[in-house]
Amino acid sequence: KQWYQRRVAITAGGVAAEEKSGDEIMGDDIEEEDINLSDADEEELKSEDKALGAAMKGLLDMKKQKKEEKRGKALKKVKMVHFKIKLLDLIEILVESVGFTKTTMNILPGLLNIVASPSVASGPVYNRVLGIFKSMFSMKPEKLTVNFSEALKNDVPAIQTFITKTSNKKAQQLAVQSLFMLCKVHLNNPQPSKKKRKSINGKEIKKDDEVYSVFKVLLQDFITNKNTKLDKNIFFQMIERLPVLRPNFTSDLTKYTDEDISLFAKMQSVNLLNRILSFGDELVLKSHSDILGAMGRLLTKLLNNENPSPHHIREVIKMCHKVQSAAKKNNVKISSIPEDLTTALEQVPFKSSISLKFPDIANLAKKVLIHDN
Repeated sequence: KQWYQRRVAITAGGVAAEEKSGDEIMGDDIEEEDINLSDADEEELKSEDKALGAAMKGLLDMKKQKKEEKRGKALKKVKMVHFKIKLLDLIEILVESVGFTKTTMNILPGLLNIVASPSVASGPVYNRVLGIFKSMFSMKPEKLTVNFSEALKNDVPAIQTFITKTSNKKAQQLAVQSLFMLCKVHLNNPQPSKKKRKSINGKEIKKDDEVYSVFKVLLQDFITNKNTKLDKNIFFQMIERLPVLRPNFTSDLTKYTDEDISLFAKMQSVNLLNRILSFGDELVLKSHSDILGAMGRLLTKLLNNENPSPHHIREVIKMCHKVQSAAKKNNVKISSIPEDLTTALEQVPFKSSISLKFPDIANLAKKVLIHDN
């Protein structure tokens, strides 16, 4: 403080600085001090000036060093991007050369992790990886030579885990598309001879069961995991693009409505079943008895709740009516309505909280009961 006061006094010519208090120069918290210029030591002032100059020089050097470090990091980042692009160029050449094979399946998890990385949300690396996937998905049939059995054992589990764990929807969608491609390759390959077909306990494993095993893990996570990263649109794609799997999905979704899971999960199963029935597959409709029975048990649970949800009740009954309509349209005979469903539907008109406020639900229940197949 004394040094600062002396420097101000000298700079101002001495007279004005002596008249000012320390409070005016440094603040109210500084004690007043008389400044006498005759006490100033010129050598001491020179030494202080030299120290101040050294401090300023050190500060400038520090700023310069930080600027150079920042520039060095940026340059290193650019070099790393260039290296990654060159590496991805080699991968793209490899993929185009060998086609969709075991080698391609091995590198898929790494490419998916690049897309999912927050640091590569856009830019040249991201675009190059998307280009590799685009090239892969547009390959001609003769280049699709991946061994499904090996991939199912070695590569598919890693991709399944990635799909269930990632929050990046773009990367998740690319991973699902990769599984679609793998399954289509397997489905389009000719059926092996009976001697070479796989079997478990003497029972032959069907192609559709093998393919369904790829997606069964995803369905289980979607239905049973409360914190699932998946959404129903992924399964809508599976149901639409892989018709051969609809009976498998129907069987598992019907079972989920009977399991000890949340009501929300049960209704998700109903939504997916509703989507499957919209295609009117004969193999699916042959399971009408199981579907209607499961809906009857679910409806009973809904009606027994203290505050039954009209929306859920309506959706379940609409589901039953859709089964009947689809069966009639496709000439699938429904001999009788399962007892579980009949008992539940007969309760609906007697639920005053439902029938009085929502007469459409009671009318829909009557339609299902008297439906003529």
